[in-house]
Amino acid sequence: MIVTVLWLVLAAAGVVWELACRLSGGRWASLGTIGSALGSRLPGWIALVALWAFVGWHLFGRYTIPR
Repeated sequence: MIVTVLWLVLAAAGVVWELACRLSGGRWASLGTIGSALGSRLPGWIALVALWAFVGWHLFGRYTIPR
């Protein structure tokens, strides 16, 4: 239960960050800009794939595997 709440808080923080970036008029980098900058080089691309795998394993895999 607590882990689910933590994931929801992280998702809400991402939405709030994106909204703040859009409303700031370009003062801060949005999540899309950060992802694009990371994905343009090999080490950043590897980090993004590792993050995707971590989230996939811990969020989606955790709730779809029958116990």
